[in-house]
Amino acid sequence: MKGRTVIVISGILLTALFIYYTTNAHESWELQRKELFISNITGYVAGYLNETISLNVYWIKVGDTDFNATIGVRGLPSCLGADGVSLTGDYDYANSEIKEIVVSVKVTLKESGHCIMKDAYLEIKEGNQTKKVSLGNVEFEILEPTNKKSLKIKSYIGGSVGPEPSIPTLMYTLFNPFNESVEILNVTFDIPGLQISNFKPREIPPGKTVNLTITLVNTTELGNLYVIKPLIVYRVGEEIQVIPAETYYYATIPGENTLLKMFKD
Repeated sequence: MKGRTVIVISGILLTALFIYYTTNAHESWELQRKELFISNITGYVAGYLNETISLNVYWIKVGDTDFNATIGVRGLPSCLGADGVSLTGDYDYANSEIKEIVVSVKVTLKESGHCIMKDAYLEIKEGNQTKKVSLGNVEFEILEPTNKKSLKIKSYIGGSVGPEPSIPTLMYTLFNPFNESVEILNVTFDIPGLQISNFKPREIPPGKTVNLTITLVNTTELGNLYVIKPLIVYRVGEEIQVIPAETYYYATIPGENTLLKMFKD
């Protein structure tokens, strides 16, 4: 499978239980029958009250590529509300019967403050079978909306998807709508194993646009799924303000040969 970039953008059935493939960076892959869920998201989301965010799970099948199912969201904390599930991104592999879709879970930010999603899961019903698929661990920082004039995000890189791990890079084009210079003081998030490398404050003259690149480093082995929606901290005159950045989605999806080997083992 070739690498993919998003711009804004199994084996033999032995039992009815999940078989977990937990070697190295693959510990969040859940293998059952001839299918694979890549679902354990690690992340940080800063957003405004009543904003809706998508959390993406990858569902891969070989042979039987029927994805007809009833999917529910369970175990969300009180700060989040389920706002629907959709199946998108039907992706066929070149030389096999493997097919991949994205299960997009929309959640609404319901309560201002800080909260953590750690017990949520998808309940997937196919015929007489019910599967539980973990959604991982995501920290939320939910802000009250404001009518104040603020820094504007004109464009951004929305994520990356590929077969090999690669350290995420965040990129934003920022516009200063004020009549005075704005100083970008920091970009903040809290994700275990990821941190920002060598950030330097950046000035944006009044009415001007700059490109801001945030280089990350991993202090532990990279996971397979991240959602990153950081806070941008900036100063206008003597006032410190923050805005949530746009969402970056990162996914490492095993290549076709790797998948076929996993499904045959």
